Amino acid sequence: MRRIFYLSVFFIVSVVNLEALSQPSDAVYGTYIGSGGDNALVGGDHKVTNAIGAANSSTNVKPNSNSTTLYVKSTTGVSTAYLQLGLATSSDPVIPGGTTVYIKTTTSALGLLNLIGGAAIKVEPYLNTTATGSAIALNPAGIKTYYTADGNIYMAVTPASAFKSIKISLVSAAVAGLGTIDVFYAFYGRNALNNTNPFPFNIADCGLPNVSEVNTSGAVTLSSFVNPSYAIDNSISTATAFTTTLALLGKMTQTYYFNGPSNLGDAVRIMFSKGTAAALGNVDIASNLTIQAFNGNTEVGTATPFSSLLTLNLLSSDLLGGAGGTVITAYLTPKNGNSPAVFDRVVVSFTLATNLSLDGLTGLNGNGLNVYDVRRVPSAPASSDATACTNIGTAALNALTSQANINGVLTAFTYKWYTALTGGSAVATGSTYSVNNLSSAGQRSYYVDTQKTNCVTANFTNGDPSSRIKVNISVVNPPVSPPVALAP
Repeated sequence: MRRIFYLSVFFIVSVVNLEALSQPSDAVYGTYIGSGGDNALVGGDHKVTNAIGAANSSTNVKPNSNSTTLYVKSTTGVSTAYLQLGLATSSDPVIPGGTTVYIKTTTSALGLLNLIGGAAIKVEPYLNTTATGSAIALNPAGIKTYYTADGNIYMAVTPASAFKSIKISLVSAAVAGLGTIDVFYAFYGRNALNNTNPFPFNIADCGLPNVSEVNTSGAVTLSSFVNPSYAIDNSISTATAFTTTLALLGKMTQTYYFNGPSNLGDAVRIMFSKGTAAALGNVDIASNLTIQAFNGNTEVGTATPFSSLLTLNLLSSDLLGGAGGTVITAYLTPKNGNSPAVFDRVVVSFTLATNLSLDGLTGLNGNGLNVYDVRRVPSAPASSDATACTNIGTAALNALTSQANINGVLTAFTYKWYTALTGGSAVATGSTYSVNNLSSAGQRSYYVDTQKTNCVTANFTNGDPSSRIKVNISVVNPPVSPPVALAP
């Protein structure tokens, strides 16, 4: 069962497009400098397999699927394996501080990034083309992680000062350590306009985020995001699951980075459900679920709780109790006051304000929240109601999107008319619809949405549609003419 509601949220956000996923055209890829490692005192081992697989060269032009594998093992003590890649070139002998470097790897690196499991990852920039001297500090500190729809991840680091190379190290734990990662390549964009994620802006945006990012804060322990890329994988049958075994005053968030600034009037469509874990009981996740918009790194407005919609009778009891599982579709229209707003990302937060345990269930639907799809769609079109007489039997309906005349963006739109608010097949296509056979008095209702023409997605030839608006036709009998008395 699927239900739908519509919400206008007054905030600003930011958006990208996975259909046009590619590295910047001026990307500089790392070349091979060296590799190696050290073994632990007891049971130590390390391997660097296909050391040049991740390096750009005339015979291995990046980006491609070739990779270098780092492996470490230890019983007592620490083993390390590393790969060093040079990013300096003859035209750019030193890379300025503040330049973000992205490293493509696989999900095997996820636990390692936070010292979970048997090994950890370090990424260190150097001002030399060898790992000599002190590593340069990162600003912001640490490694940022982005998920892509194909199941891979990008690690991102930003050196605080000038650098020439980066060293990627896999370090085993001091006791019973074991780990392995694949590194495909490292790059930075010389003139990157997009500093929010690894991919360049694409103005002909068809809606999907490029990447997502997950975080936890507060006293959240043993939490995880199962399949974090599924919310942006262009499928509405797979979902990212927010799960946790123990939480107290904590928060789990997933950020969706869209393909550059939105068009004025764009909306965000989110498909989600409450998990079916029995441990949820009658927990009201609507009160725990919020959406926050950002313009760059700046919050815009305040976080909007889904529970605030309950007064509109738009949310069913599925979010308030029981096992859940109903998929709900929400359309969010960011605005500044009453004016359309430009946005570039949206954050979904699941706040756990009490000691809520989901009994360690980690599979899809064995959790607190499932997010099936997040994407940008056009604004709903505008249309006016009409009146028709039974003796004429025809009414002309018209629809127009406010985005039709936006300059410099994809401006061709396809309009479709339906007889239901959701589902069903279109009964007509085009901005005008001539309805015939209106021979009996009463009210007829039709619904219209709009799509970006030539935006091919997994579900639609012309892009995923906007929300539908209702258009009414009042069919009336013609007035009866009074009798006319004729003079004899």
